[in-house]
Amino acid sequence: SSSRDSSVKRPPPRSTSAWIGGKVRGAGDPRGVVLRHGGAPSMKIVRFAERDELDAIAALQSDAFYEPLAPALGTTVFDAPVRAYFEYDVRQTLECKYFPYAAQGRFAPLVIDAGESNVVGVVEISVQRDFECMRALEDVEGLSKTHEYAYLSCMAVDASARRRGFATALIAGGEVIAREWGFNLLTLHVFAENADALRVYERAGYTVLDRPFRTPLDVVKNRSKLYMAKRL
Repeated sequence: SSSRDSSVKRPPPRSTSAWIGGKVRGAGDPRGVVLRHGGAPSMKIVRFAERDELDAIAALQSDAFYEPLAPALGTTVFDAPVRAYFEYDVRQTLECKYFPYAAQGRFAPLVIDAGESNVVGVVEISVQRDFECMRALEDVEGLSKTHEYAYLSCMAVDASARRRGFATALIAGGEVIAREWGFNLLTLHVFAENADALRVYERAGYTVLDRPFRTPLDVVKNRSKLYMAKRL
C-alpha cells in the first residue's frame, strides 16, 4: 500500500520552491519525503535527491544504461574510458537539469535509500513538450488540455535491490509529483524487449498509447520503443 506524507509540502509548480542552497527542504522534514510506500519493516521512503547525491545517482544510472561496445563479448578493457565518459556525461546532464528546473517545478529527481545514505533507486520526473508524444496524447479522453505533459524517465535500481518493490515505490512517488504539478496523466517510454521493466509498468497500471518511429539505432539493435501512460 502507499500513503502520502501529508505533513510535507512539495515545491509549488513553476514558482517559488522549497529548494534552498541546492537541497530540498520539505515542511517538517529535512529529507523532503514524497511518499512512504508499504508497511514496516519493509517500508520504502521515496524522497527528493539532494545535490550532493548527484554523483551516486549518475553512477547508478550509468550502471543501468551503459551498453558495452561489443555486447556479445561483454565489458572489455576498451569499455573503461567510454564508460567513464558516459558517467561523466550523465552527471553533467543531471547538474543542468537540477538547476534551474528543479526550483521551477519542472524536474524532480527522486531516490530511495537502503540503510544510511545508500541510494539504491532513482527516477526522474519532468515536464516535457514533444510533438510526437503530444500527438499520441491528443485522443486521450479526459486529459487536461495542455502543451506539456509529465514524464517519468531514467529509472534505475541497484542490482542488489531488484525485485524487492523499489521500482514500484519510485513509480508511485513519481505519480505523487505529477499530480501535485497539476497533471492527470504520467507518461514514459520503455523498450518492448525490456520484459522486466514492461511488466513493472503494466502492473502499476500503465498502458501502451503508441509505438514511436524506430530510429536507425533501434533497427540496428533490433528494439522497439513503447510510449505508455497512466491516468492519475
